[in-house]
Formats: sequence, structure tokens, C-alpha cells
Amino acid sequence: MAVSTSRRALVMVSAAAVSTAVLAGCGSKPADTRTDAAPNTTAAAAAASATDTPGASPSATATPSPTASPGDTGSPSPTASKSARPSPTATPSTTKPGATKPSAGSADKGFAQAAPVVAAPAPTAKPGPVAPPPPPAPATPHVPPLQSGCQPSKPQPDEPKEAVGAALASAAGQPRTLSLSNGGTDKLPPLPVNLVKAIAWQESGWQSGILACDGGIGTMQIMPNTVSWMHNKFGTDSDPKTLAGNVQLGTQLLDWLVAYFGDSSFGGKYDLSPDAATGRTPLLDLVISAYNAGAGNVHYNTVTDPATGQTVGSLVIPNPSYVANVKALMSSQPWNKAG
Repeated sequence: MAVSTSRRALVMVSAAAVSTAVLAGCGSKPADTRTDAAPNTTAAAAAASATDTPGASPSATATPSPTASPGDTGSPSPTASKSARPSPTATPSTTKPGATKPSAGSADKGFAQAAPVVAAPAPTAKPGPVAPPPPPAPATPHVPPLQSGCQPSKPQPDEPKEAVGAALASAAGQPRTLSLSNGGTDKLPPLPVNLVKAIAWQESGWQSGILACDGGIGTMQIMPNTVSWMHNKFGTDSDPKTLAGNVQLGTQLLDWLVAYFGDSSFGGKYDLSPDAATGRTPLLDLVISAYNAGAGNVHYNTVTDPATGQTVGSLVIPNPSYVANVKALMSSQPWNKAG
């Protein structure tokens, strides 16, 4: 019995020793090789701090970024102190919904920089003989028949579009000499072909046989009192009811408008191309507007810029939509696509 009791005690002691060794071995497994080990919290905090403000400079980590928009996904830096003050520019935004306000560093992110506004030059009269003032302006501007509520008539058939385009290009390319009231003359350069074609398209859609309810005739919608006026100024005799005579009278009127506004407001310069500094086309805008509304209703005035005190020019145009339409036609050239 004593032997049996001693043997049983020895077995129990041995089992306890084995259990202790197994438990000690499990506890010594390295933390970084355990599948349920928690990540290194120090490294995670450093990584989070580095990714919260990807575009911020090293000195900007203490305060919120002044350019951060409400849609930014970056969370506040975990290292930011509670005493960090908000940016002085973090005021309620006045930007309209949907608008994006570029930040101070937006040039590096592809935002277009706004060009400085350059004022239009003040009107300058040409020295010496100038084109005379226009006759009294019509009470109401001419309304092209295609935009009028009155149905135009067709007293004669239309010429083919190819013939109309060729006649317009030919008339635009003619340099002309304008007779001045003091006996002098003014030599004018050829007109831009697209200007002449665009006005004809806006006025009649290149319908050479059309007659508007207000009396406008043909392709260029020549008014009856314009015929004798152009004959006197250019020493010609054109029939507005023919295609050739009609486009001749229309381009003569455009030339006279270029001379009148060029002499009275641009020092005798007749260049209709955009200004190199501003990109604007004040002379072109005046000419287009006056072809429709009458030169007496269109003005280029001298004004004082209240911001700088500089004397500048200001256009008075009663038909801005007409001007915009013609300039758009000059670019799109729909006559090249028309059948």
C-alpha cells in the first residue's frame, strides 16, 4: 500500500512539471509573430500624423489648413495641441454654391490665374480730315427679317449660296477710297471676309431675294436711304436689288463705319483685330452694332475710372446680342456647313 501511494505521488509531481513547461513555452512566443497581436501603436500614430495633411508644409502642422474645404477627407492631426488657434482666414465662406475658390498656392495645382483687367483706351480723334458724322439715326434699329415677327416677301428668287458667298468675299477684299466732306479722301483697307459673311448671314441668311417688312433689301438688308448716301461717299452707282450691287453697298457701309469710328475714337486706326493687351475688339464691336442700329445710336465715350482716376473709353451699344451673334458667326462659319 505504501509503495502504491508513493508511485501515485511521483506521477502527479511529474504531470505538474510538464504542465508548467508547456504553459511557459506558450507565453514566450514573440508578439510580432502572433496572428492576434495588436499593431505597434507608436508607429501607427506617426503614420497617421504624416498622412493627415499631405500638402502642408512642415511649419503648418500646428493649425488647420486655411485652404481646407469642407469636403476634405483628412482627419485632424492627432498631434495638434488644444491651444492651436484657427487660421485667421477661416471665416464663413461667401463663395456661391458650386464655386471653387483657389488657394494661395493654386498656381502649382493647375488653376488658371486671372489676368489683370486693362482699361480700354480713351477716345482719340484722328488729326486732319476725318469721316463726317453720320446722318440722323433711325428711330428704331433695323430688325433682320429672320428675327422679325413680320413675314418678309420674296420679290425675286434667291441666288445660289455659292454665288452669294463668292460675291461677299469679292466685295470684302476691295480696298476703297472714301470721299470726305472737306474734299479729301480716306483710304480704307480690305474688310475681314468673315465679318462681311457673318453680317450677311445674320441679316438675311444669305437670301439675296428677300425683302424685309421695314424695307431692308436683299443679302445685306440695305435700307433705301443708305443707297444714295453710299453713292455719294464712294462715287459709285449700285443697284441694291442685284446680288453684286447689294453686297457692294453693304461693304461700303461697313467701310464707312470703320472710317467714322476709327477717325473719331481711335486716332485714324482701322484695325479690327483684338487688342494685344486686353483681347478686346472695341472698334469691331462699334462697327457691328452700328450696321444694325445706326451710327448715331452707338458711341465711344470718355469716362474716368473711379478706381485709378484714369481717363478711359466706354462703349455705348444698344444691341449687344446682335454684336455677340455676329461675332459668334464669324467663329462658327455656319455657311460652310449649310446645304
